[in-house]
Amino acid sequence: MLHSVEDSSALNLLVEVLVRLLVELKSEQYLYCILDESQKELCKATTMRSSLPTFSLLGKLADAIPGFADILVGKHNNLVDHLLMGLMYPNEGIKAAVCYLYGKLYSSPVGTERLAGHFEERLCGVFLNTLGCAQTKELQVNCLGLLKELLKSDHFVSILMNNSKTEEETENPDFLAGENPLPLVLKKLLLTRDEMLQAASSHCMASVLVHSPSRYASAFIHADVPEFLFECLLCKSEFLIWSVYCCLLLLTEERLFFSKCHTVYGIESLVRSLQGVLLLNNVELHKQGLLLFTEILKRQPVEIKLFTNRGVCIEAIDVLMETVNCPALEVAVEAVKAVAAFLRKDHLSSPPVPYEELQKLLEAVLKRCADLSPPQSSKRHAGDLLFSVSQSHLANRNLGRVPQRHGQFLLNTLESFRNACRLAVEFQGDFMAQENAFTAPNSESKDTLSNFSEFLLRICDSLCIPMVMSHLERAVSPSVTEVFISTLSTLFTVVPSMRNKFSKKLASSSFIRLTLELKARFCSVQRYCDMCIVSEPKISRWESRSCLI
Repeated sequence: MLHSVEDSSALNLLVEVLVRLLVELKSEQYLYCILDESQKELCKATTMRSSLPTFSLLGKLADAIPGFADILVGKHNNLVDHLLMGLMYPNEGIKAAVCYLYGKLYSSPVGTERLAGHFEERLCGVFLNTLGCAQTKELQVNCLGLLKELLKSDHFVSILMNNSKTEEETENPDFLAGENPLPLVLKKLLLTRDEMLQAASSHCMASVLVHSPSRYASAFIHADVPEFLFECLLCKSEFLIWSVYCCLLLLTEERLFFSKCHTVYGIESLVRSLQGVLLLNNVELHKQGLLLFTEILKRQPVEIKLFTNRGVCIEAIDVLMETVNCPALEVAVEAVKAVAAFLRKDHLSSPPVPYEELQKLLEAVLKRCADLSPPQSSKRHAGDLLFSVSQSHLANRNLGRVPQRHGQFLLNTLESFRNACRLAVEFQGDFMAQENAFTAPNSESKDTLSNFSEFLLRICDSLCIPMVMSHLERAVSPSVTEVFISTLSTLFTVVPSMRNKFSKKLASSSFIRLTLELKARFCSVQRYCDMCIVSEPKISRWESRSCLI
């Protein structure tokens, strides 16, 4: 009866009724009967077009009845030969029905195992060609559904990516020419401007890369896929943006991603994307975008300038400022990590350096961290903390009272501040970075390295040191202390003219004794011996100056 109905809507209704009936009957006997009849119909079909109802019925049965796919590949695997012929037939309706059924077969563990050889020897090339040439939305979607199932297997991923190519061919950017491999096929789908297909394409790319970025990333990079991924970030679809973030994040593990300057091309799109997603109520998307931004900032080679446009750099600072002040703490945590990665000379060396914006950003970071700090129990000098520091059982007991997340936030904040101090020192040797060269004649600019350096010293005194002392009252953290001492050490060279005043203030507050106590405690553990090297030279200088008072 299926093959005698010509009206497509009537045929669909008939298939739906038959599927529901078989689901209700719950009998394997009827399933075997259907499979036997399907085999007979496919064998005696005079044209492939007449096989479409059978393929549609089998696909919907595989979707509706658990275990049907296992029965098909286990007892009627000769049906698979008809599927392959259907995929080669020049009719996209038939191909779509076949791809849908293949997707159901490969979603089954039994099907994946039994059809592994079939895919490697016969199906792979035909499938890639079908996906690459698909014109109708139905066929494209069903092909991507099959691909999604295949990409769960490392074995199938290796076959699809044609991993048998030599290393020399892989290094050659033209090795993809004349072929229809997976990277180019997925790139083609990115160019469709259909957000659903773009999201599915980028999701499939991420599914490939997650198996091994080192093996597969170069093929996507040589195909110039990152360029189009960055362009997709300007869309409004949250799922597409998420998929692209995930894919780009995996690509950052490959140095070629940076040496081919894809990040330089795409950084503006990423910053604009972050501006857009901050308007959405999607914390996970905010975090993923910031994680990608941080990885690019950290891994960008020093010799390749990331921000070639000062305007984009200012926009990046604005985004960081907004995310640092985000009510969701987990977003602010990722934002502070991004700030630490952002404060690099090569990211900010395009004159004029935006010192005023950097001051606002650092102040926002430190104030956000201070707002999270528990209030101090009492006002005490640094030296008053000695006994609590030296008694390990008390420190361990207090450690449980301090939220672990705040300790990590403080550490990331201190790393950001330390990087800002190092930045100020590095810019001392750069004449172009001393002040804004575009300042009008006979006018005084506040946007100077000198003002920025003095700001660092002031805010360290007013916010940074009290915040760390407050934390040390409740928990002694070796990592926090190490970064803190390193930061203070760098501050001595940030404003050389203030060195004496800074030393005297530290000495008068018993800071030397505190540092020696911390050193005695932490340097008993080999892991923290670097703290001795960092702190010892400066401690002797502080002591010599305190003797002069």
